[in-house]
Amino acid sequence: MAICISCEEEYNDKRLALGYQTCLDCGEAEAQGIIAARTHAKLCEMTPYVSGSLTQPDALFERRPGNLVSSRPKEFVVGE
Repeated sequence: MAICISCEEEYNDKRLALGYQTCLDCGEAEAQGIIAARTHAKLCEMTPYVSGSLTQPDALFERRPGNLVSSRPKEFVVGE
């Protein structure tokens, strides 16, 4: 029987032949930790970062052509 490198318990030799050096329980715990870390990293990548222009979203539209909301009053010209 093979010895687990984490908990030092015996586990099946066939598992060792497959290349695993841990028992099923320790392997499962390690796998869950890896899954949680990868999920956390992916969620951090997908989360929008609040910076400059995003903290003042109205400022994004003030310089857009055809903006209905303007900081200066609209001048009316005859014929418009």
